[in-house]
Amino acid sequence: MKESTRGVLLSGLVYPGLGQLILGQVFAGVLFILLTTAGLFVFIYRIVQRSVRIIDEILPLLANNKIDVNTLNERLSRDSAGGWGVETISLIAVAGCWLAAMVHAYFAGKKIDQQPTK
Repeated sequence: MKESTRGVLLSGLVYPGLGQLILGQVFAGVLFILLTTAGLFVFIYRIVQRSVRIIDEILPLLANNKIDVNTLNERLSRDSAGGWGVETISLIAVAGCWLAAMVHAYFAGKKIDQQPTK
């Protein structure tokens, strides 16, 4: 298998930066891994934070049997409104990092593929 193909497959299907590490591009690999992991961490942290806040609002209503579908829908809609939140931005950053890692791994592998064999 060509190195360019191997690099793209590892960075695209397994985890961004893994293809760079396998191809010997340690700095780029670690950078892509850290950036992607940080973006995923921010995304997951904010989603959990939002979920806990919604649950904290709904639990007292459940305990008093004062919740119905409309109240639940209103609480969920109110919390998810707001445009470009941190979650959206971090998810776009992760997708961009994933794409950049694939492109970088392809060109790094292509450079290795073009080297004369010994």
